[in-house]
Amino acid sequence: MNKVAVLGAGYVVKPMIDYFLEECNYHVVVATRTVSKAEKIIDGRENGKAVSWTADQAELLEEIVREAEVVIAMTPRSTHAGIAEMCIKHKTPMITTDFKHPDIEVYDEAARKQDTLILTELGEDPGLDNMGLKQMVDEVHEAGGRITRIDSYGAGIPSFEHNRTPWGYKFSWDPNGLMRSAVSPAVYQIDGKPIEAKEKFKHHRLVDVHGIGTFETYPSADSTRYVKAFNLDPGITIYKGLLRFFGYCNTMIHLLESGLIENNEILDFEGKTYRRYVAGISGLADSEKVEEQFAASLGMDVKNDFIKKLDWIGLFDDVSIKLESGTRSNLLVDSMLKRLAYEPHEKDMIIVHNEMVVDFAGRKEKHIASMVVEGIPYGDSAMARAVSLPPAIATKLILEGKITQTGVCMPITKDMYGPILKGMEAFGFAFKRETILLGA
Repeated sequence: MNKVAVLGAGYVVKPMIDYFLEECNYHVVVATRTVSKAEKIIDGRENGKAVSWTADQAELLEEIVREAEVVIAMTPRSTHAGIAEMCIKHKTPMITTDFKHPDIEVYDEAARKQDTLILTELGEDPGLDNMGLKQMVDEVHEAGGRITRIDSYGAGIPSFEHNRTPWGYKFSWDPNGLMRSAVSPAVYQIDGKPIEAKEKFKHHRLVDVHGIGTFETYPSADSTRYVKAFNLDPGITIYKGLLRFFGYCNTMIHLLESGLIENNEILDFEGKTYRRYVAGISGLADSEKVEEQFAASLGMDVKNDFIKKLDWIGLFDDVSIKLESGTRSNLLVDSMLKRLAYEPHEKDMIIVHNEMVVDFAGRKEKHIASMVVEGIPYGDSAMARAVSLPPAIATKLILEGKITQTGVCMPITKDMYGPILKGMEAFGFAFKRETILLGA
């Protein structure tokens, strides 16, 4: 029986565990800080084992890695270096849904020397978006076309049917991850010129996504890193971004400018109410008119929709904060989750949409590949399946000897993205393809 270790038991892990236990009959160890979460996912199935583990338990991690044939890291990026070192030491393949970022890429040479694979970018975004995009790129190159523009979008948002909050958003993945990503910069490229988006929400624009609808988009991560990886023309225009319903980006701008998002400083919340907390970070002596004064500190009227959104999640309530301590972002998440968590019957929606403009010796075409999948009421979310099933399928391919690369890799070769995308089709995750003639 094959043995797989999954590190982490957060929002999106369950479909992966189900796949391993029900489809593959693997033995699965789920190691996480809160062991009750792992036990709930395993649900008494005999081939599953829950283990209490934190990132500082190196000896336990080594035991888990040594006994596993593949390790899937579904933990925060800050833990990946230690996991990678242990996997390389024991020649155990490692999979992560995170980007192939510099802190993991530095292990490429060591992994190759140990004949070990560290496979990254196997989620929804990054993951399905790039695999689908690379498939299109390879097809165009094989047909002799020249790609002049790429627009690639990903989204994890409420379904149109259940978009019933003033925020236009609900949490289908780690909310603290959203807070961390909010302060990270992005880069995209126009006609070969990189555009740095240090405050990426201020780079938002409206985009009509063919066949789906009109959304806001803002840039995500570094689009330019795929120019070389995908063998694209250096002068190309390339943009990779996220899609949101209207108003989201301005809300995030205001959250950042007001100081409500801050991920580093640990604060003491004991004995405080939400109302007094907001008064305190605004420098107000009392909290009697906190809404008006907080709005004024941002140059807003108290009737501004941003103030209304904060009131809707309870940030102005004279109610005791249950968190004993944490960052400002932790407290914001605590408040948001009370109103922005999905109800069991509600559906989320993932969108992966790739467009490229191609020149075939003067004949211009737009190639489109689009995927829209909704969550299952009272079942798994679309985001959970989109993020955790690609690494699950990749694990199976590794154990079957069908993925044999070594080093730190992305799944952007045909022998990897082909069977992973094919495997996802069985779960309803298929790209709808279309070509539009733009003229000569």
